[in-house]
Amino acid sequence: MLLTLEQEAKRQRLPMPSPERLEKVVDSMDALDKVVQEREDALRLLQTGQEKAIPGAWRRDIFGRIIWHKFKQWPIPWYLNERYNKKRFFAMPYVERFIRLRIEKQARIKTRKKNLASKKEKFLQEKFPHLSKAQKSSLV
Repeated sequence: MLLTLEQEAKRQRLPMPSPERLEKVVDSMDALDKVVQEREDALRLLQTGQEKAIPGAWRRDIFGRIIWHKFKQWPIPWYLNERYNKKRFFAMPYVERFIRLRIEKQARIKTRKKNLASKKEKFLQEKFPHLSKAQKSSLV
């Protein structure tokens, strides 16, 4: 509103009434921005344990994996930048099958490790039965 008033005063070639208001608004907006930034930093510190924000976003690569893409500044806009546009942040529809297969493989590996650990524990309990009883009595 004040900027509109200033432009209108320039258009009419008149002095702007009380121009110091612009400086006061800028100062108060800076103070508000500082308070909001401090609150965001405190919240981030509580949630992630990191003081500074890492600019970026979670995106899918061409293989369907979800990766953290760090933002960085480019000297030209993204839509004119050939190097940036070569990056693919989407997976084609035919990749979905392989994403599912990869998830299934990870689940099988996790289950296999869990079963192996339980078999090893069972074997050790059979081999050393006196130790398993001592552990049970010390737990109770």
